[in-house]
Amino acid sequence: MSGVSKEHLHRLLVDFRDRFAVPGVGAAVVASSGALDAAVVGTRRRGGSEPVEIGDQWHIGSCAKAMTAALYARLVERGDTEWGVPIGGFFPDLADRTDPGWLGPTIDEVLLCRSGMKANLSRTEMLNAWEDTSPVTDQRTRAVLSALSRPPRSRGTFRYSNLGYIVVGAAIDRIGGMPFEEALQVILLEPLGIRSAGFGPPPDVWGHQPKLQIGALTTGRGSPAQPGLARSDNPAVMTPAGRLHLALADWAKFQHLFLNQGHGMLEAGTIERLLAVPPGKGRGMAMGWAPAGGLDGISHGMQGSNTLWAATALIDAGSDRAAMVVANDGRTSLLRRSAHLAASILQPG
Repeated sequence: MSGVSKEHLHRLLVDFRDRFAVPGVGAAVVASSGALDAAVVGTRRRGGSEPVEIGDQWHIGSCAKAMTAALYARLVERGDTEWGVPIGGFFPDLADRTDPGWLGPTIDEVLLCRSGMKANLSRTEMLNAWEDTSPVTDQRTRAVLSALSRPPRSRGTFRYSNLGYIVVGAAIDRIGGMPFEEALQVILLEPLGIRSAGFGPPPDVWGHQPKLQIGALTTGRGSPAQPGLARSDNPAVMTPAGRLHLALADWAKFQHLFLNQGHGMLEAGTIERLLAVPPGKGRGMAMGWAPAGGLDGISHGMQGSNTLWAATALIDAGSDRAAMVVANDGRTSLLRRSAHLAASILQPG
């Protein structure tokens, strides 16, 4: 048993939908035994009548960063690469345009967002990326040039970096001998039995952009964003940082790795590495995960949003169960609220 019934999950989701006026919301809880319970409530788009279904795919935003880190870990365990490689070392063909400062910071530091990498592509680069029709591997190479042509800034200090994960994706393009997207599917997701994963907006459930965005704050109930349109997600170059969608049951298969010391897919020591937060002052994160400070009974969590969706996954303190919550609504407040919902699902009794 997962420790929670589908009926209880359904009641929690109905209350969440009604209180916060989300179009659709889903949740699942998976136990270390593999037992899974899941439920969904609401509609596939605001104002529509088509209900969300249990097998629907949901966008998980930056929660995909943990998968990028796990994919790199799989490549290490296969002998294709190593931990501790300086990030500049993955791109010898770009050496003449790489600042020598990048011969120090390692892939580990990039995955931990402590390498000195800037946070994001520039606004102009993002706008251009939506229109770019060149191979996505070439787009990532250009992103690497943008990142590594200037020196690292404040190496060792935590700075959440989507650009860093794009650079890791470009490294995996080269390590795996195939595009990152294919490597993720073939080397990580398919061996886990994950079949519903794809990139970009999900095909059936529509995301909803907030009415107003001020910096990182997004608020107000906005209109649906049609699947298939480029602006219904971040541009393709950002896939390693978070452009993945999948069904709740499949996302649970990934969480299961962290409840079972790798479950034969990754070594126990690798799981510890992926979840470890380096010492230091201030905020910090592990490789795609973060310590769940302020939530009783929770050890680690992850959250993601492309401003059209909200997704949260939490692991309990005993690493016995994980809870996931997804909503097709990108308001900033829903990240906090979905975290509290996921924590309440994991509460005993």
